[in-house]
Amino acid sequence: MKSLGKSRLIKGMIIPPTHVELIAVDHCNISCNICNHASPLMPSWFADPDTIHRDFSILSKYYRPKFVKVIGGEPLLHNHLDAVIQAARATDISDYFKLTTNGLLLHKATDAIWEAVDEVEISLYPGLTLAEKNIRLAMEKAEVFGKKLTIYYYEQFRETFSLKGTSDNALVNRVYAACKIANVWGCHAVRGGFFHKCPQSIYAAMLTGKGESTDRIPIVDSAAFQVALLEYVNSAVPLSACVNCVGTVGSYKTHALMPLNQIPVDIDKPMEELVDYDWLERSLITQDTYDDCKIPSRLGVSRALIKHPMLQRFYRTFWPKHLYHDFLVLSKPPVRQSAAKTHQKRPK
Repeated sequence: MKSLGKSRLIKGMIIPPTHVELIAVDHCNISCNICNHASPLMPSWFADPDTIHRDFSILSKYYRPKFVKVIGGEPLLHNHLDAVIQAARATDISDYFKLTTNGLLLHKATDAIWEAVDEVEISLYPGLTLAEKNIRLAMEKAEVFGKKLTIYYYEQFRETFSLKGTSDNALVNRVYAACKIANVWGCHAVRGGFFHKCPQSIYAAMLTGKGESTDRIPIVDSAAFQVALLEYVNSAVPLSACVNCVGTVGSYKTHALMPLNQIPVDIDKPMEELVDYDWLERSLITQDTYDDCKIPSRLGVSRALIKHPMLQRFYRTFWPKHLYHDFLVLSKPPVRQSAAKTHQKRPK
């Protein structure tokens, strides 16, 4: 299988497959059963703007991602999130910043946060559908500030962490070779002065009490750092944390909100029990960028059709309630529209 996720050295800069994650916080305000950052089990931790500026200033000399994803945990739990984003943005490491949030705190997001990002991506989960006023507020803010707004549903996740792990090195190698994080998406991450090839490795190490030193490299300002970084991100050797992680080939599990004391019980299984072996085999043969846990909420349907009674009846009957609710909300035009947009004629 040809690897799609290699970083390349172009004109003196490391160009990763896609993006780097700026981890703003570790913890979250909800407790999803299968969180690939293990956020419900993480203690409170907040990124320091000065450290972020230092790290991204150094990285910007050697590394240029397509975009920076501001993530957590729930990043809006950070009381100075605007300063964190602005600290990274001031380094010119990328022209595009995306904030990923569950949306529950978007009503508290300051204008400075909206101004600091180019896109807000909301992740919605069953049982936590945002109130209409919160979705509408996000749409209005995006319209006012000229930002992109995307919404995804996650009705199911894939198993991620295995507290018991495995001693089967062959299985670890196969899971690593099939993992989209390692071989397609290139989800690199920066946290507290260190560069991580995979964010899941950070939390696998924390969950199991193992050291992180072999799964990260310190961010230092030197030409040797760039050489080490390129070798590290392109290595075909699994990380030490991979013995406790099933990457992107875990079995499907329906999303649920769980009491915190039940989550460790839920992942206290051998790795062998958590792998979707059919998906593993298929992923070893071919890979694409598709995330099979994401359900886009925006439809390629005109608002005129959305209003049609037959189409309304279809979605009301066959869609899950929370999907139908958001379908109705997003079918309404934004509150603030320019006259040009309002009166623009469709091309013949």
